Amino acid sequence: MPELVIAFLGDVVGGPGRSAIEAAVPVLRQQHKCQLIIVNGENARHGSGLSPDNYRSLIQRRGAVRDTGVDAVTLGDHAFRERAILPILKDPAEPVARPANLSLTAPGKRIIRLMPPGGESPPLYILTVLGRLFMPIPADSPFAAIDRELSAIPEPNAIVIVEAHAEATSEKQALAWHCLDKWSSPSGPRVVAVVGTHTHTQTADARILDRQMAAMTDLGMCGPHRSVIGRSISATLEAMVNQTPTPLDVASDDVRAQGCIMRIDAEMRRPIAIDRFDLAV
Repeated sequence: MPELVIAFLGDVVGGPGRSAIEAAVPVLRQQHKCQLIIVNGENARHGSGLSPDNYRSLIQRRGAVRDTGVDAVTLGDHAFRERAILPILKDPAEPVARPANLSLTAPGKRIIRLMPPGGESPPLYILTVLGRLFMPIPADSPFAAIDRELSAIPEPNAIVIVEAHAEATSEKQALAWHCLDKWSSPSGPRVVAVVGTHTHTQTADARILDRQMAAMTDLGMCGPHRSVIGRSISATLEAMVNQTPTPLDVASDDVRAQGCIMRIDAEMRRPIAIDRFDLAV
């Protein structure tokens, strides 16, 4: 039985987050035997957005040593914060995608396709959608976007991971149950996991729903955890307590890489296990 081991890491916050990824990738590849590593990179540029240099530092695909980089990068509500990333987003060869439920005319790919190493596993598709509850930018229905994008996948044996980049726990859980209800059939593209991002706070609910699909409400954050979701404690308190406009610089202490590790039965296209990942670096 071919087994596919995939790591999905939470939001990368600034330079400390990029350092956390650099430290975590060899551990994931060598100790946990991960064949594919996915990361949300939307906060990699000083805590907001993704620059071309940030992307290249995460992906490292052109180097001789594969252990140094991740395999795919997803984005969220800060997808277009750094305009210089747009040519990379539009390049079909680059494994980076923006949320699928932004406007269809918005720049960038809506889905990522990866071929797992070894040639035994079916293609893996990664799709990100934005939540609409308490989120700062308008977006189309994430439920409809998932159905539209998965209906367009040409390979009936494909496996799919959906990322719910959302604020509300209820919305992320509802998206997971929607995927289980509509996309768990053995006769078409199959969602094997729905994982959440955006809050920068890791949840303790990694589980397999009805023995068919893995789910975790939030993967957490790759970045400084002696902070307020990655930002300076003193600056955040100044802004919140005194209501004073204050630059919220990225913090620097207690740097950790967080996410999950999934083991997938590639033949049956079902999850075997999903476990939290939390590495101090």
